[in-house]
Order: sequence, then structure tokens, then C-alpha cells
Amino acid sequence: MNEQRTNIEQLISTSERIGTIGSPSSTSELSLDILGTAVSKKLVGELALFKFSQDSKPHYALGQITEIQLRNIWLEDPTMRSLARQRGQVNPVSGQQDTHLDQMTISAVFSDESNRFEPSILGTVPATGTPIYLATDQILDKLLERYRDEIFYLGHVYGSTPKLPLWFKHFGTGPHGAGEAYHIGIFGKTGSGKSVLAKMILLAYARYPEMAIFVIDPQGEFSKDINEQIPMEGFPLDLRNILNRLNKNVVSISVRNLVLDRWDLFEHILAQSEFFERLAIHTMDKEKISC
Repeated sequence: MNEQRTNIEQLISTSERIGTIGSPSSTSELSLDILGTAVSKKLVGELALFKFSQDSKPHYALGQITEIQLRNIWLEDPTMRSLARQRGQVNPVSGQQDTHLDQMTISAVFSDESNRFEPSILGTVPATGTPIYLATDQILDKLLERYRDEIFYLGHVYGSTPKLPLWFKHFGTGPHGAGEAYHIGIFGKTGSGKSVLAKMILLAYARYPEMAIFVIDPQGEFSKDINEQIPMEGFPLDLRNILNRLNKNVVSISVRNLVLDRWDLFEHILAQSEFFERLAIHTMDKEKISC
């Protein structure tokens, strides 16, 4: 057994075992039978992992626990349910015959290629009884060791303690490049942290000298942060100093500094506005003549 495999298995053996793979399970969602020692733990949101064999190679799968379901088949019987409704509980059934079932969604799979871990997929369903362990930072660091200089952390896994490792690649080709541009949407209610997350993603891309970043800032929050006009409360990000350390030349331009330097540009803006619509000029040719 090579040193890498020994190290990862040593790390897993020291992690907490919370359950086993149960039935029914699929490659998109696994059912877990939770051990009695873990039923009182907060498990929803936790990052977990398991080892399985695929194509005669050891694989390690990471996923998040999304739901916990309590089952007691005895209390699902109409007679027992009636007794429970009258007495509150039925001894020795209530609480003693409970089973806790979790749902786990797989987010990443790695294959052990003897001297390195390679990204893979969950192409089969592991056997029932396969142990499930809580993931730790040490395990994640080992699995992602060869990608260490590419990883960017956006805080912690939601509802868990390990740091959340993500890849943000520049849009060019070559090392660390994605080869194309990606669209990312951030949605949430007021105060949920959209702006902070957007600024952190901005910093993730700012690490690359190949990328320039253009921010349209109608609320002024990015420019105020750059100019240190926002009080450092909650989750402060010193954007200007961080960007300067990343050798980014930061330029903040107010809309007041934008000048219409050509008449055709002024005509184009008029055509795109509601100016002529308010004057009851609706056809495109008349709008052009009016411009």
C-alpha cells in the first residue's frame, strides 16, 4: 500500500463514523442509516465522505447531508398510531424502535491513481453497509493536495466546519485556465450576504494577471469599499489593499466623469431611452429621423 493511500486512510480512520449506506440508494442520492451514537448530532449540512471501489481502483466520494428522516414502522401501524395518540407514547416502541435515515448528495469524487488523486464520478452505487465518515479539513487537504495553488476558500461549508474549497479559473487557456467565460448568479434576500460573496469571488478572479475585472456599481457599494467609505463592520474586506497586493491597478470612475464626446453616441442613448416613446414617436425610422 503506497504512502498516499496510507495517509488518507489514516485520516479517515481518525474521523467520526456517523452511519452506513442504506437502501434504496442511487448515483444521484444516497440513503444513509445513521448510527445510534450519531442520532443526536446535527447532521444536516455536514460534509461527509466514504471510500468505495470502482473499476478496481479505490475511490473517495464527498457529499453533503441534505435531509434526515425518522422512521418507526411499528408506529406507522394504524392501531399503534391510535394508542400513541391516546397515551402520547407506546412503550417499548416509542423512541426505542426509531431509525434515522439521511439523504446524501454527492458533490465530488476522487480516484486513487497510486501517486495522485484524480477527479472522477460516481459511476456505481457502493454496497450497503459502506461506512460514512464526517469530512475534515485534513482529509480535504489531502484529496486536493495537487490542486493547492488553484483552490480558493469562500468560508466554511454551510452548516459544517470544514472550509469550502472551490475552483475559480481564469477565462483564458493554459495553466489554471477554463478556456471560456462562465456566468455566475448570486441570489438572496436583503442582508443575506450577496455583496460580500460577490466581493470574495471578485478577489478569487483577481489573483490572475490574465484577468481584468469591470464592475458596474449602481449602488456604489464596491466603489465605496474601494475608497474605504464603508464602515468596517460584520465581514470587512479591505478590497483596495488586497487588490494592490495582487498587482491590480484599481480605478474608480463616477458616472459624472463619463462624457458624451460624440453626437452619434448621444443619438444612440436617446434612441435607447423612453424619450421618444413619451412623445408618441414609436416607429424605428421616425425615431432615427428625430435623433
